[in-house]
Amino acid sequence: MANSHLSSCVNIMVERINTSPELLEVCKGKSSSVLLKRLKVALVTANPVLADAEQRAEHVREVKHWLTGIQDAFFQAEDVLDELRTEALRRRVVAEAGGLGGLFQNLMAGREAIQKKIEPKMEKVVRLLEHHVKHIEVIGLKEYIETREPQWRQASRSRPDDLPQGRVVGRVEDKLALANLLLSSDEISIGKPTVISIVGMPGIGKTTLTEIVFNDNRLTEHFDVKMWISVGINFNVFTVTKAVLQDITSSAINTEDLPSLQIQLKKTLLGKRFLLVLDDFWSESDSEWESFQVALSDAEEGSKIVLTTRSEIVSAVAKAEKIYQMKLMTNEECWELISRSAFGNISAGSINQELEGIGKRIAEQCKGLPLAARAMASHLRSKPNPDDWYTVSKNFSNYTNNILPVLKLSYDSLPAQLKRCFALCSIFPKGHVFDRDILVLLWMAIDLLYQPRSNRRLEEIGNDYLEDLVAQSFFQRLDTTMTSFVMHDLMNDLAKAVSGDFCFRLEDDKIPEISSMTRHFSFSRSNCDASVAFRSICGAEFLKTILPFNSPTGLESLQLTEKVLNPLLQALTSLRILSLSQYQITSLPKSLKGLKLLRYLDLSSTKIKELPDFVCTLCNLQTLLLSNCRDLTSLPKSIAELINLRFLNLVGTPLVEMPPGIRKLRSLQKLSNFVIGRLSGAGLHELKELSHLRGTLRISELQNVAFASEAKDIGLKRKPFLDGLILKWTLKASSFVPGNLNPLACDQKEVLRMLEPHPQLKTLCIESYQGGGFPIWLGDSSFFGITSITLSSCNLCISLPPVGQLPSLKYLSIEKFNILQKVGLELFFGENRSSYVPFEALQTLKFYGMPRWEEWICPQLQGGIFPCLEKLIIQRCPNLTKEFPEGLPSTTEVTISDCPLRAVAEGKHSSTRNLENILESPASISSMSRGELSSSTWNPRLDASTSAQPDLASSSQSTDENEVTSTSSLSSLPKDRPLSQIEDLNQYETQFERAHKNIEEPAVISARYSGYISDIHSSLSPYISRTSLVPDPNDGGSGLPGSSSYQYQEYGKLPVRSPPSSDVDNKRLTQHNDETDMEYLKVTDISHLMELPQNLQSLHIDSCDGLTSLPESLTESYSNLQELIIIACHSLESFPGSHPPTTLRTLYIRDCKKLDFSYSLQPTRSYSQLEHLFIGSSCSNLLSFPLSLFPKLTSLSIRDCESFRTFSIHAGLGDDRIALQSLEIRDCPNLETFPQGGLPTPKLSSMLLSNCRKLRALPEKLFGLTSLLSLFIIKCPQIETIPGGGFPSNLQTLCINLCDKLTPRIEWGLRDLENLRNLEIEGGNEDIESFPDEGLLPKGIFSLRISRFGSLKTLNRKGFEDTKALETMEINGCDKLQISIDEDLPLSLSCLRISSCSLLTENFSQAETEFFKVLNIQHVEIDGDIFS
Repeated sequence: MANSHLSSCVNIMVERINTSPELLEVCKGKSSSVLLKRLKVALVTANPVLADAEQRAEHVREVKHWLTGIQDAFFQAEDVLDELRTEALRRRVVAEAGGLGGLFQNLMAGREAIQKKIEPKMEKVVRLLEHHVKHIEVIGLKEYIETREPQWRQASRSRPDDLPQGRVVGRVEDKLALANLLLSSDEISIGKPTVISIVGMPGIGKTTLTEIVFNDNRLTEHFDVKMWISVGINFNVFTVTKAVLQDITSSAINTEDLPSLQIQLKKTLLGKRFLLVLDDFWSESDSEWESFQVALSDAEEGSKIVLTTRSEIVSAVAKAEKIYQMKLMTNEECWELISRSAFGNISAGSINQELEGIGKRIAEQCKGLPLAARAMASHLRSKPNPDDWYTVSKNFSNYTNNILPVLKLSYDSLPAQLKRCFALCSIFPKGHVFDRDILVLLWMAIDLLYQPRSNRRLEEIGNDYLEDLVAQSFFQRLDTTMTSFVMHDLMNDLAKAVSGDFCFRLEDDKIPEISSMTRHFSFSRSNCDASVAFRSICGAEFLKTILPFNSPTGLESLQLTEKVLNPLLQALTSLRILSLSQYQITSLPKSLKGLKLLRYLDLSSTKIKELPDFVCTLCNLQTLLLSNCRDLTSLPKSIAELINLRFLNLVGTPLVEMPPGIRKLRSLQKLSNFVIGRLSGAGLHELKELSHLRGTLRISELQNVAFASEAKDIGLKRKPFLDGLILKWTLKASSFVPGNLNPLACDQKEVLRMLEPHPQLKTLCIESYQGGGFPIWLGDSSFFGITSITLSSCNLCISLPPVGQLPSLKYLSIEKFNILQKVGLELFFGENRSSYVPFEALQTLKFYGMPRWEEWICPQLQGGIFPCLEKLIIQRCPNLTKEFPEGLPSTTEVTISDCPLRAVAEGKHSSTRNLENILESPASISSMSRGELSSSTWNPRLDASTSAQPDLASSSQSTDENEVTSTSSLSSLPKDRPLSQIEDLNQYETQFERAHKNIEEPAVISARYSGYISDIHSSLSPYISRTSLVPDPNDGGSGLPGSSSYQYQEYGKLPVRSPPSSDVDNKRLTQHNDETDMEYLKVTDISHLMELPQNLQSLHIDSCDGLTSLPESLTESYSNLQELIIIACHSLESFPGSHPPTTLRTLYIRDCKKLDFSYSLQPTRSYSQLEHLFIGSSCSNLLSFPLSLFPKLTSLSIRDCESFRTFSIHAGLGDDRIALQSLEIRDCPNLETFPQGGLPTPKLSSMLLSNCRKLRALPEKLFGLTSLLSLFIIKCPQIETIPGGGFPSNLQTLCINLCDKLTPRIEWGLRDLENLRNLEIEGGNEDIESFPDEGLLPKGIFSLRISRFGSLKTLNRKGFEDTKALETMEINGCDKLQISIDEDLPLSLSCLRISSCSLLTENFSQAETEFFKVLNIQHVEIDGDIFS
């Protein structure tokens, strides 16, 4: 193990001691100088034996103990050297401030600090190191000499001819793809073999896949020679070449020099098409690979070399023409692999259901890795007991220990500098999504990126390290932008193993024994109270990292008092990384001042109101995260003292200005926002000296620039590393009033002219610019790098810049040019028509909100205009009628909304292109074919019945001429009658249900008989006739929760409020004399959201397709707003201020997929007024819902949210904290679990779970929900049992439908539920032949429905003996059931329904009404025939 990471650590320390003049300067004192020399001697003495110690530590306990001890000492030595460098840095900062007195005081303070604080630590560390050095000979450590790897790992021949085909599971597509690659011909490889690399993490099945394809008969016929060599870690050209030759000749080779061997191999392969597999290839040496290929250089056409490797770097070295990236297996394939190994060839239906359920959970835990699945199968093979399987699942990591050595081979081969980077990742939980920038910043903060004598940026080094770890399969890419990564669970286990006691991750609230050696600590916000977590690290005095992870669950879990924080920071002075993100702190404790080594400080999403000046004394600070600090409006004036600051994130923080002197932050690499103050703060010119800025820079409040000359020397042209530039002026409302223009404002056009960026800029956004035109540079072809431009709210511009000349422009958006009337040739060419083809790369062109735009003139070009255009979007341009561009590519997708140009395009030019997705409000024609648009009889007001999507069209077609729509001006509400929501919401509800008509929703017993959901507190009603049970769809639709009157459209639906119908409600919606008095308003046009009535209480926004964000005024100006309905706003992305108005009592959201609701659920929010919430087919990024933020929420409905997975609730909430009474979750395919410990919702009275196919269990402690009266479980196939303790004692209605594994058992304790009146069970009982078991049913049951019992043959009369209150019984879909009416049925029955039971129907068909009356059954219905 020559690449010892400890040895590398020591080398860097010694290098810094030797080459740092600042370090030698601060150690001029006699004692400190001697200590520094002793430290260096101890390090140099220990260094040669470290690799030997790491090699032997796995097997010798004494060596492992010694190694752990000296590693702890090394880390302490790092801290001491860091403190010395910090003192040198402090002196430098003070010296730059100037003044002789200050300089003298500086020197005196520095000497005192070294003598009193640092020297005692140095003495302690040196003695500790010298103590360990003395034990080197005692435990027999020697200088490490690398030996060749064991014989079993050296290159060998291995022809996999006998691989049983039956062992392979899945990989059908992989086998086909790889076989096709090997059988294909490749012209570029004529004269040399084509190299194909198969890449993937260890254990993913690279070798197995290659073996299968290698033995394919087609390959045997295609290739003249096939060879298989297992190479191993040490690639030796001679050994592998000899192995290849022996594999071909099947005889011993006596040649012992490489050139002769290569000549012999070349002759042997002459004229032969060959396939050579080099399995488990590790070498990253170019020279070795080139030498090996010499013998293969004259290969026959079609010859192939296949490498199986863990590293993409190997693929690059081998110059692989094809790289095949192996993917992880699916959960189903993992289960098949486990079951086949554990049970042999037993059919799936013969496996014990309980074992299968646990086995599938184990398969999910394997995370798609075949090696893990095989390891699990080996443990399960001889254990038929479900308890044993459960133990394996519960302690999964313990059963994968034998896999880690396979993965550790990859770790051992890593360069030393990457080992510590990888080990640090163990503090992140399994499944964590790593952000590239954040991970690199954390590595930087721990000083893992230092390279001696290197001038490279630390960020570049960190990115290279990350790329290497990704290339070697330690991380997996999540997206094509290469910004997000994940680590396989087993790699996470490996990181935890190699980091030892130095990293600790706390994932629950149990206070553990944390070693004093721990350096890096992380904990779960969602499961650990901060005070508990911090108490657990009190003994770790050398801690470097405190990093919380996971989203918090409730306000209580985010409390962090100064009483807890202050002593902690006083004790942990070695911290480099501190995150207090999302905790409810309003100020920082003074003890933070003592964290002199701190490099990474995250205060994002806190409530701090100011950043104290002492933060600026942290001269080592590199990263300062202040995003979304909503109460922070300024930065400290002394921020210039942070001379090492490299990353400053201010996104979402309302700063009013930047502090003067910010130009001194010359190390700054990323600055998210530069805010120009009004008559104070840093001027624009201070950006000049920030020459290292990169990424995206936002310059805001540009209207505060008093003199255009300020922008002259800003130096944007000299900032080549900037990728993006956002230039934002803020347009005040008063600016539209004559005479109210800013008297200090300068010529904005001149300012913009001087803000010319570097030609390598990639994205540009100009917002609220009020100049009359654009400067020449905007559109100059020298800006070859620009790919995206957004011009927004440039209200005074009457022409557009010639951006058509930008050769790389792919995206162009022109928005809200209020007075622009004509788009002409200047957009394409500018003043001088050049030879450039305009817009040669443009893919997306968008025009939005151009109220006066009338004419669009395009050039006549050979080959057409916009040759690469994929999308053309024109929205809210009501006056554009004169011309539509000709010559668009036939594949261009055109979207036109609220623009009469559509009709012109249809009538005159539609034959030249394919217009798709044309939207018009209010009649939305979502998708029209080219033929439909070309029809001369096509009507813009096309009836919904003839549209391509009639449901959508009919849902948004207005029937009220007085509605506020895009085709009418803003008018008052009708005086002659109230405006009702009923038909509008009913249309949407009908549309929503129709979209899901293929899902058969079972009947719910309570809706049939007692109306529990509609009025949860009402008593049981007597038997209701069938005709009254099914709601009439024309009887009114569902509205919103929140009123005492409810309507239903289908069985089992939770309460939704009907719109006002009483005279009082009618009056509330009647228009008052003053239009500003309107209380209810429905809006279907974006423009009318700008001028809402002041007294608005209820707002319904419908089908505003271009709406991306609601107006800020909703949260600022409408204090009476209590009800907000948002339906079918498909482009809507955010609420005003990123959260709904806090005054709301009712919020209803449907068909708004892009709406980001997750950000509204930050712990800093609290929705103390909201009572009713409906989310349907919306908020696609909603993963978790924190009930703790909604203390008054009484009804919650979440429907068709694909990403929704769970609720998050703080375990310490009081019983009166959550008021939830009704809960509905429907069609959420990824809902998996409820919070650990159950739902602390003591007032919950009704719960419906429907079509949640991954939900594995009901909430824990279900019996504790004593207010629960009705429970509906529908289409939840993974639920197998009821939580311990059974059902709540007050439960009155229980419905279990189509839950295949949920079979009623006596263990459920139904017998003890004295209040249970209604019971419905449908499906999932295929093995039941007799029902009910004796003692199953409660004595007080009133109605019983059983359905789809496929094997049911008899009713067990003993099971009904004690059910004296049973009056209503329904039997459906039981074809094998045969009963005797006078013997098998309960005597208490007064109502009997039988349907779809063939044998019963046949037996009872001849029965007379009088016969049933004799039995006292008053109402009998058989397949619709009534006997009563």
